[in-house]
Amino acid sequence: MKHKQRMAMCIGLALAMLPAAGLQAAPARADYKKLEKKYEALQAQMATMARQMTAMQKQMTEVKKEAVAKATMSEKATKAEFRRLYKKVMAASQRISELEPGNIQVLIDGDVNFQFIHKSGSASTFYADASPLIQVRVDKHIFINAGFDFYTQSGAAGGAQADMGAANINYELNNYMTIGGGLVSSPIGGIVGIYNPAPWNRWLVDGSLEDNLLPPNELGVWTRGGVPAPNNLGYFTYFLFVSNGPALASTAGSPYNTLTYGNWNPAAQNGKTVGGRVSYLPIPNVEVGYSFEYARPSADGAIRTSNSMVQAVDFNTYYVNKKIDGLVRFRGGWAWDQVGQGVIPGTTTFAFGNMSDGGQIEAAYQPSMCGIKYLDRMMAALRYDYIDGPATSGFPTPGHEQRWSVGLDYWLHSNAVLKFEYEFDNLSNAQHGNDAMFVQFAVGI
Repeated sequence: MKHKQRMAMCIGLALAMLPAAGLQAAPARADYKKLEKKYEALQAQMATMARQMTAMQKQMTEVKKEAVAKATMSEKATKAEFRRLYKKVMAASQRISELEPGNIQVLIDGDVNFQFIHKSGSASTFYADASPLIQVRVDKHIFINAGFDFYTQSGAAGGAQADMGAANINYELNNYMTIGGGLVSSPIGGIVGIYNPAPWNRWLVDGSLEDNLLPPNELGVWTRGGVPAPNNLGYFTYFLFVSNGPALASTAGSPYNTLTYGNWNPAAQNGKTVGGRVSYLPIPNVEVGYSFEYARPSADGAIRTSNSMVQAVDFNTYYVNKKIDGLVRFRGGWAWDQVGQGVIPGTTTFAFGNMSDGGQIEAAYQPSMCGIKYLDRMMAALRYDYIDGPATSGFPTPGHEQRWSVGLDYWLHSNAVLKFEYEFDNLSNAQHGNDAMFVQFAVGI
């Protein structure tokens, strides 16, 4: 009995200890799960850091490559700029040495052209013209120009005439200003005086009606040049002068105004002319200009003078584009001549009070990029010009004239051109004018 009781007590004690052992094992399993979660979190962080390290190494490699490339480019650019400056300095040094006193440079240029002209109502004729220009640079500041014009004219002795187109001395003060004196092409009306000064480089053979209102040249002193616009907004040019001005037309002359130009008799021009032209180029291929000329003209020995004012506006632009296979150009200008009252000896008061105006619009297209042989050397041109004037002894009633001109140019060389032009002319009151055909071959040198 004692033995059985002892066994029963042992079994009961063992059963009593089982729950206690279970309570002791539970906390151990919970700690292990926490450590396992921390370990997994640390593994995830280490993986993230590894990826970041790889990305940083890649970025560092790219930064190093970029730095090396920039250094190489900078070195090449520096060497190229050094070579460019060296060539520029050497060229300037050579030019300065050439322009030292005793080293005079002479340049002869100009143009020669001949034409065939046929106007309705008159006989057809051939015409020839040679206009040499001699330019001499005395030193790095002083240069002179002397230009002449030799041309045929029916009714003249031997059929030939000559006059002087330029005789002037110029001094370059700096990059923005040149002063000069003598005979020079007039800047009034930019299309006539600047872009079309000679027949050979006009788009069309014949001159514009606007030419009748503008002076061909000025005899006096001037200053000209150009300056940059503020804030790099383009460029300004200027040409200002004081010269012998026009005279009053005491005989029948141009029907469109009562001024005559090219008369340099001091008796007719005691009051000098003040004028000039200013232009603005917002971009290199666009220019707009304004010009004026105020004078007190008189006839030779006139009792008193009159007042005159000539004004003109002009524009010039061009556009080059592969889409149009070439070059398109536009030019235009308009001029106004206003003359006050004057007295001519031996007559009653000659009440001028005249106002004349006229202008032109030109367009040209050259398919220079078309790649078609011969066609890329052609240029088609179109011009409309108009002029309106008061009544004079040469034009009894106020009237006007307008023309349409079409032309085709073919460039045999960069300075040799063959031109064809036809003009449709109309006068006042729907009167038919003198239609004309022109053929010209011109070479510039």
